[in-house]
Amino acid sequence: MENKEYFGRVASIFRKVEDLLDEFEDEIDYDCTPDKLELTVEATGRRVVLNTQQAVHELWLAGNARGWHFKYQPEQDRWFAEAEQEEFDECFTRLLENHLDQPVSFT
Repeated sequence: MENKEYFGRVASIFRKVEDLLDEFEDEIDYDCTPDKLELTVEATGRRVVLNTQQAVHELWLAGNARGWHFKYQPEQDRWFAEAEQEEFDECFTRLLENHLDQPVSFT
């Protein structure tokens, strides 16, 4: 993947995540830059970090003392963590559900 495509896909996933987090504005505080999104669950102080890894064209997600490395798979149009065999959307929403103790989904 070329850098231009990578940056476009990263911007798109960050917008998607921010739109989801806006639904929980009373429960989650977050800060976002083009390279990193950090969120804190206000009730517990638990944190989740999503950041870019430009050199390898990946997205890294960290939370609950775990980390995932997602690569974009154009044939399935998804960000996927090979080691865990997980799609980004499923992993991220499950992580938030864990922190918020309520259902979370991308719409």
